[in-house]
Amino acid sequence: MNKRVETPLIGALEDYRDSRKIKMHMPGHKGGQGFPQWFGENLAQYDFTEIPGLDNLHNPKSVIKSSLDKCAKAFGARKSFYLVNGSTSGIHAMLISAFNKGDKLLVQRDCHQSVINGLILFGIQPIFIMPGYNVTWHVKTPAGIEAWEKALSENPDVKGAIVTSPDYFGICAPLYDLADLMHKKGKILLVDEAHGAHFVCSSRLPPTALEQGADLCVQSFHKTMSALTQAAILHIGSTRVPENRIKLAVSMLTTTSPSYPIMASMEYVSEFVKTEGGAKYDELIRMLDEIKNDLGRMKDLRLFPDEIKGLKRDPTRLVIDTYNSNFSGFELYEKLDKEYGIVAEMADENHVVFIVTTADKGEDLVCLKESLIDLDQKIDFDQEKELDKRIELDKRIEMDKRIEMGQKVYKNQKVDLAQQSKSKKNNKNAFSTLPIPIQKEEYFIPELSTYLDGNIDVPLSCAVGQKNAGMITPYPPGIPYLCPGETITKEHIHALSNMVMQKCEVHRLIIPEDGTESRIRVFIG
Repeated sequence: MNKRVETPLIGALEDYRDSRKIKMHMPGHKGGQGFPQWFGENLAQYDFTEIPGLDNLHNPKSVIKSSLDKCAKAFGARKSFYLVNGSTSGIHAMLISAFNKGDKLLVQRDCHQSVINGLILFGIQPIFIMPGYNVTWHVKTPAGIEAWEKALSENPDVKGAIVTSPDYFGICAPLYDLADLMHKKGKILLVDEAHGAHFVCSSRLPPTALEQGADLCVQSFHKTMSALTQAAILHIGSTRVPENRIKLAVSMLTTTSPSYPIMASMEYVSEFVKTEGGAKYDELIRMLDEIKNDLGRMKDLRLFPDEIKGLKRDPTRLVIDTYNSNFSGFELYEKLDKEYGIVAEMADENHVVFIVTTADKGEDLVCLKESLIDLDQKIDFDQEKELDKRIELDKRIEMDKRIEMGQKVYKNQKVDLAQQSKSKKNNKNAFSTLPIPIQKEEYFIPELSTYLDGNIDVPLSCAVGQKNAGMITPYPPGIPYLCPGETITKEHIHALSNMVMQKCEVHRLIIPEDGTESRIRVFIG
């Protein structure tokens, strides 16, 4: 059998396994390196179902209940729930257990797409809090407590808030202050802590969401710990949300055929936390301190500090800023992969992100350090950088001309397109609830039926001023660049065009294989 033809996925996985690439990305077990041999080699032998003696995830009474109790104790939770569908199911469970349809919720705008999907699915109205921006490191930062206070005073009827901490860059929100503010006002605080499951292991790491007062939080064990992909957990931190609602919500959103290997890997994580996690993470952070000291001497590539303007950052999350070099983040990512055999977690225009865990070998971390230093020494600015700037300017001018022409064409086609959409979907009232931004921080999330129907694809150059109908999301990190209902601007078009040029994965943006102009889904009405 030709595996390339008959089993293309298996073939690709085997190729990557055998490539000996250094994996600076999730899952945190790093190709099995984080598992002891007895565990990793036997995972397939643990793949059973709910038979006598193995308990039932939806009604745990014996071994699964005991496993969950030990996990809750290890992470300082009142109660914990295994999530075999990933953190997305946990975020949705938090939303529907804590809030009802029509409730208002404070949401920091740079949340994961699963939050926005949950709002649409469950009819919860967001009041968006805009993140800050650090000009030194060219990165969004968590909103300050003043922004949350202002939003609460202007919207006293909100039922609570959901915030991401840490973010993809390891930056942590001021959860102590936020929890105190929410609870004094009688509100509920939910935390998407997908990237912070390991925080419980060491005092050198930021405090956990539970330690800081979160009522509910979700963690992805597989991102930074040695657990199989989709392994996640929902922790209860208080009694503000009834436990019976949480239990029912989790059950509604969880498969009735849960993976026992995934659950076993989560139990392995909780045992790791209890027994050796502290020593392992203290040693990892000590090693990273030495590596950071050397990387801090690079001349053009810059290493993110462990604290940014008073905001703590995960010291195990290595981030390189490329702004002062002639590399974009995308280009540095590619060079590391193709020339040094190092695969990072993600890249954007100005950054490359590396996920480091206790499963990483010391020699691999040294190789990463030496590769970055080598690339930094090879950077040649001057003429190349100026040429890149001119090319980019020419592309912006060309796109501006296309946008101007596209707007004229679009105005002439608008009526026909609207008629086409109505006849295709047979829904004359599809746009009666068209979401329109009413102020910078607040948007109407569309009804589910409106989101699924009543839209049409148009070329990017024709989209300026239209209402975005898709979830335009670079992946990773999975943060929507454009949410449904937001107005598409010329700046959005330029940024999306650049992402396409850099071969960035952008979900819900239609990128034709024939090289013609990309298309975006908009509401017509």
